[in-house]
Amino acid sequence: MLSFAAPSWNTAVFNARSRKTRQASLIIPRLYLSDAFTAKDEQELAKLKITHVITIADRSEANIQEHFVNTTQFISSALEENEDNIVLVHCFQGISRSATIVCAYLVAVTTMTPTEALVYVQSKRTVVCPNLGFRNQLEQWGAQFKDQKKRGSVVSRTLGGISDRLRELKAAAGAPPSTKKLIIPRQPVGDNI
Repeated sequence: MLSFAAPSWNTAVFNARSRKTRQASLIIPRLYLSDAFTAKDEQELAKLKITHVITIADRSEANIQEHFVNTTQFISSALEENEDNIVLVHCFQGISRSATIVCAYLVAVTTMTPTEALVYVQSKRTVVCPNLGFRNQLEQWGAQFKDQKKRGSVVSRTLGGISDRLRELKAAAGAPPSTKKLIIPRQPVGDNI
């Protein structure tokens, strides 16, 4: 059995990975998806001109859907606030949690269905593969936008109904006001913390 001294397996993995595998993926103009390693790389953030960061630090079994309203509103607000704002969404690997958040945003503000959003995001970042639970939650999220997608264009939905609807949902949830960073904390499962 091999063993080595490392403060954590995260540090060991971080040091072992090459820079090439830690690149942020541009999903749509001004919206990037990455892993935690890229999000911690100050030079890369400066190069990409990232102004807003969403950190998804949660367990794979969690109810990620409860964060869709806040994260969608955060991204929308950042992109609407200033044309120079650029958002980075990340989780540890940039494969499941953060990708699901980006898909939820696309479902809310475009005519994409959850499946179309996932296929699109995978075309921009090939490692994307949300777990089955997150995919199911994304489908549930998408169901509320189904009628709007049949009735209106992306522009009318984005400028008209969706922004107002997100503000209502955010207010009802008692969400905090927008800042430049949004951190979704790790949630304990059972007795494990």
